[in-house]
Amino acid sequence: MSICSFELRATGAMTMFYKNLFRVVATDNGTLCHYEDSSQTFSMSEIITADGYPKLVYVFNDSLPGPVLHVYQNQTVRIRIHNDFPTESLSVHFHGIRQVNTPESDGVGRITQLSILSGSSFQHEFVALDTGTFWYHSHVQSQTAMGLLGGFVVHPRKVTNQEEEGEFVLVLNDWQHFYTSEQHHLLIESGQFYPNSLESLKTSGTIDFFEAVDGSRAAEALVTSILINGRGQYFDPHAENDRSSTTPLEYLRVVSAPSNGIYRLRLINGGSVFSLKFSIDDHPLKVIASDGIPFAEPMIVDQLIIGLGERYDVLITATINRAINYWIRVDTMDKNNNPRWHARAILQYTTNTIMPTSKPRECTTNQPCLILNCPFTQYGPNIADNAMSLICLTPLNLTTHADHLDRDLLDETMIPEVRKTLQLTIVKRTNKRAGFESFNYIGMKYPSIDKPVLYNARHVRENYACPNRLLGYDTGEQCYHTIVAQYNDIVELILINHDDDQHPLHLHGSYFHIVELGLAQLNSTTGQIKADNPNVYCNEHAQCSCTKANGACEKNNMRLVKDTVQLPKGGYMRVRFRATNPGVWLFHCHTEPHLDRGMSINIHVAEDQIFQSKKVKQ
Repeated sequence: MSICSFELRATGAMTMFYKNLFRVVATDNGTLCHYEDSSQTFSMSEIITADGYPKLVYVFNDSLPGPVLHVYQNQTVRIRIHNDFPTESLSVHFHGIRQVNTPESDGVGRITQLSILSGSSFQHEFVALDTGTFWYHSHVQSQTAMGLLGGFVVHPRKVTNQEEEGEFVLVLNDWQHFYTSEQHHLLIESGQFYPNSLESLKTSGTIDFFEAVDGSRAAEALVTSILINGRGQYFDPHAENDRSSTTPLEYLRVVSAPSNGIYRLRLINGGSVFSLKFSIDDHPLKVIASDGIPFAEPMIVDQLIIGLGERYDVLITATINRAINYWIRVDTMDKNNNPRWHARAILQYTTNTIMPTSKPRECTTNQPCLILNCPFTQYGPNIADNAMSLICLTPLNLTTHADHLDRDLLDETMIPEVRKTLQLTIVKRTNKRAGFESFNYIGMKYPSIDKPVLYNARHVRENYACPNRLLGYDTGEQCYHTIVAQYNDIVELILINHDDDQHPLHLHGSYFHIVELGLAQLNSTTGQIKADNPNVYCNEHAQCSCTKANGACEKNNMRLVKDTVQLPKGGYMRVRFRATNPGVWLFHCHTEPHLDRGMSINIHVAEDQIFQSKKVKQ
């Protein structure tokens, strides 16, 4: 079996600088040049631009995002991570890679490995079993928000009925201008809101709060712009004219596309705070897969919502009109349409890089636009040319291809060996500690031990277990929170979100089957949430029950396989997976501030079999 090897070096760099030697600026037409000599110009590949604001960033291999790593299915992959930071530790997770028989390569510091110290390195080795779109990112504090991320693609060795002329990987992420990872961590721990600018440090009422069209919120984190493959522009309220920076944008070049040529877009939301809405002017999106797993039938839509950590594979067909270029648009679901939170890239058909003049498709009641992966059933208020012109397709409209379904997990009569209810909760701040996000009012706290948990899983679980007592909003605690499963157990999680935020949830080490989803009740006039889904009820101690009238928590209403999913405000979800991969696997919210504050739990699978792998030695 062939081996594919890579090296990734994590280091700091400055945006809008040439090799950290001198400042670079962008002219009005997007040309990058020396800050004192406009005749000295630079290509986009020479400069880490981000959105044009000079700041310290963390990067792999001097690139934002890091290089896309391409491998073939069933290849052995070796990736050596070098930590070239002067002070910070590091670990890197390959998001969506199940790490079958290689739990030590999952990349979670203190759990599956000791974090990589400054000046040190760590080699991941695993077999790429599953084809699809994945990504890699730091799993330490807020380093992903600082730029430590990149795409990872596993291609099939044999392709039948190839219909694509080519493909593009698009890493989308929200972006911020302030703080290093360590400063981020201190603010996150304190539960404080971040400033949008220096002005907002001393002036109240200047912080942008995100509120989606259904009234749900996002983490209280700073977001100043959105990037597409590390390129974007930021909105400056103090600037003249259009008040945006002039940094160059990302181009997807399809100049030589044949008539009706088809291209695959591999879309990754590598952000820290926002779900993102993707579209291309005059190009319908044929959505064929999510998290690397194909759908039973493709979905053709106008817009696609991608939650944090999610990946979607989309096909587009080359347009007939090639005299112009077309805008690629990435937005949020913000009901106030905040000008900071928009990104654009360019689908280039022309031989020169002229700016697009295209417009988004006009959505009307007679010709509504379809939006896929909505976390709610109605997009905005029900007024003329708004909600009736936008049709929300929720995950209930998606079904995984039959070849990827485990029939036992879908069998309603099959009683799971492990069943756990997790309510997404907030613990109140006190004079002695900050508030924190949690499951069942328990925030994750890793034990202080000299080896990773993986290497002594049972001992750590038994000796650092959380106290078994009732907790609540005022009395939550932080401890080592676990679920235990034996080999081949069916594990069922009932996930309940009565918080104000949407929460993207990710499972390491396995895919899960979503078998039931219930969404919040909306006010049909305003489109705002009026009540939590009535099928589940939780008391003040996160003790939850399901109503029997509608067969809640017993009757399946969907069959969708994922490793990352948005849990909407006011909703609940029932997921199942089979515990066939021994290890210690993190299940957590992928909103970076929420994870850092403790919204995670470790699932110990077949503790006695972890060390049967040839690769892991005690």
